[in-house]
Amino acid sequence: MATDLQARGTGAVNTAHEQAGGVAAVVITYNPDGEVLPRLLDRCAAQVARIIVVDNGTTAVDVPALCRPFVARCPITFVPLGTNLGIAAAQNRGIEVAKAAGAEYVLLLDHDSVPADNMVAALRQADRQLRDAGVEVGAVGAVTHDRRTGTTSKVVRMVHGRVQRLASQTSEPYIEADFLIASGTMIAISVLERHGMMNEGYFIDHVDTEWCLRVKARGMRLFAIPRARLEHALGDHVVRVWLGRWREVPVHSPARDYYMFRNTVRMLLTTPMSLAWRITHVFRLSQFAVFFGLGMSPRLKRIRLMTRGIIDGVKGRGGALVDARPGRGSNR
Repeated sequence: MATDLQARGTGAVNTAHEQAGGVAAVVITYNPDGEVLPRLLDRCAAQVARIIVVDNGTTAVDVPALCRPFVARCPITFVPLGTNLGIAAAQNRGIEVAKAAGAEYVLLLDHDSVPADNMVAALRQADRQLRDAGVEVGAVGAVTHDRRTGTTSKVVRMVHGRVQRLASQTSEPYIEADFLIASGTMIAISVLERHGMMNEGYFIDHVDTEWCLRVKARGMRLFAIPRARLEHALGDHVVRVWLGRWREVPVHSPARDYYMFRNTVRMLLTTPMSLAWRITHVFRLSQFAVFFGLGMSPRLKRIRLMTRGIIDGVKGRGGALVDARPGRGSNR
């Protein structure tokens, strides 16, 4: 059940930011860092009309306690799911709350992301300019900067059958993209109403990719906004490897290998995309199979879960991974 948080010692929720419309930040938490989440909330409190924190069963920290210091600056709604329902389900619950509150846009954020001071203003300005020019905007997204490696993300786009990775450090006001990662992406509620929300069957991994492909197939366009910056961290840690080119690869737990392989196969079978993107996704899976299956321990477990992911993807299975073997079972 969604609860409007109150600052300790007060009897009413702050309404200073309440307005019909505006941007609602939907923040998904799962055992967040107790130092990073307050930084995220601090930046959001000054930039959005409402913050909606959807918690996927955190046990390590008291998420409402981390939120309360910011209630006096911005209304915060806390939505505890009680267990880990996956990123897609959590995002959808947050979107529903934002819609009910009268938000015009949602800004999706992971708990390890920290927006720059002007990020939301930059996204709003670009979105407005594009719409005024008659562009069918599906979403606009921030450019991410990895706090651990210092790397700034590139914008990915397929051009004449080849993947282009465009530098995001540019004076251009916006760069058209084929994909936007969910964290730092701003979507109009009207777009979600017309083209659908996140696919909860994916649970985690490729949730944003599938949504982007789906809306692009319906004529919508996606844009990365170079002036909108987001500090972020992908994966448990990052390693730099040669996979056709030098890449910084986020390394996750073996369970995430299952989701990546299952959801890629599901996407290839059910989501509209160009032949070039289908070939690219198949090639990428083969690279990951070699890199993670042979180069990252525990190798046998990773290979087993990758194989199971492929089989379940072909069968169209979704939801959380449940390992039926005795003493096993994890979604992380």
